[in-house]
Amino acid sequence: MKKPSVFAVLLACSFTAGCGKKGPLLPPLIRTPQKVETVTLFQRGDKIFVGWKNPVTYVDGATLDAVAAAEIWVLEQPTGKTAAVQPATQPPTQPAIQPPTQPAIQPATQPAISPSIQVTAEYFEAKAQPAAVIERGALMIYRKKKGSDAAGFSYPYSLAGKKIGTSKFIFAVRVKDRRSHESAFSSTAEIEPQAVPLPPQGFEVLFVENKIGLTWLAPTANVDMSTPPLVAGYNIYRKSKDGPANLLNSSLVRELKYEDVEFEYGLPLYYFVRSSATETPPYLESDDSERREIVPKDLFPPAAPAGLVPVTGRGFIALSWEANREKDFAGYKVWRRVEGEAEDKLLTPQLLVENAYTDAAIEKGRRYRYAISSVDRNGNESPRTETVADSLKDAPR
Repeated sequence: MKKPSVFAVLLACSFTAGCGKKGPLLPPLIRTPQKVETVTLFQRGDKIFVGWKNPVTYVDGATLDAVAAAEIWVLEQPTGKTAAVQPATQPPTQPAIQPPTQPAIQPATQPAISPSIQVTAEYFEAKAQPAAVIERGALMIYRKKKGSDAAGFSYPYSLAGKKIGTSKFIFAVRVKDRRSHESAFSSTAEIEPQAVPLPPQGFEVLFVENKIGLTWLAPTANVDMSTPPLVAGYNIYRKSKDGPANLLNSSLVRELKYEDVEFEYGLPLYYFVRSSATETPPYLESDDSERREIVPKDLFPPAAPAGLVPVTGRGFIALSWEANREKDFAGYKVWRRVEGEAEDKLLTPQLLVENAYTDAAIEKGRRYRYAISSVDRNGNESPRTETVADSLKDAPR
């Protein structure tokens, strides 16, 4: 049988449905990252901290393997209010505070907006300006918890040059994937910054025996250089090398000093203080004061045992004394010297925990000098408390 020519096959395909064609060509699938769910805001000093969590899926539910960039957008809207305080004639000297690393894009100057305008999602998208574009390599700088994206991110938006108290700031966040596909904007969040005091100045830390003393000077103005400084009190923070900063005081500190007595010797500690403009949590605080590091070392011996009393019996001498109360107390040493000998002999190679000791290795009719010292967990030893006791002359019956 004669095979059909190539031309005949092509001609047949042109008159039949299909012939390898399944339907109309479809455009490539473009996945859109899920939007950021929630944006949180709070003010500290002259910064607004913008917080969010990156999405982990696309809109269609597929896994979003990585967020390539996060964009923070801001809209400044005048409130119609005027500043209630007068600026200081001369700005006070501020302590050296290291600002966080800033992304390359800085906030743009915002046009004036009438307070009567309702800021809808459409209006925000049309009028807002980028405050920061944070590429993935820089996102780790703004993670709330070291090593964990799940904890979310926090970006400090600077209010420097803004008229605090006369505007509110509206923020939203959107993200991009590695193909630069943008999510929709998050819901907006707004905040009206307040004039808060500058951080305390002249912060110093001093270790004295069983406490760490902190002292500082009151600020002389607010962050916008207005006076008087709106200080309700102070909050004291402490952190270890890798841990978070913890608030030490349960209520605002009103004085310019604080004593920390709950610490471990040999552990490096970092302290700083913030001024607060509010009386109760959540506190409206200043930036951090200067940070001070200290490593408390236990070089202080416990108190010498007090109230040492000997009691002589037939064939023994019993000693008792008042118990030590130091938190780092470890035990006692008991020493004895027989009359006529030159040196004390340690009777307790292992530290004695009880505040009593009975010496049964004595000879009748001899005089003994006893000494007791207390020792802490770091090996610091107190001066010795001494007493003299005579053994009975009569032999036991």
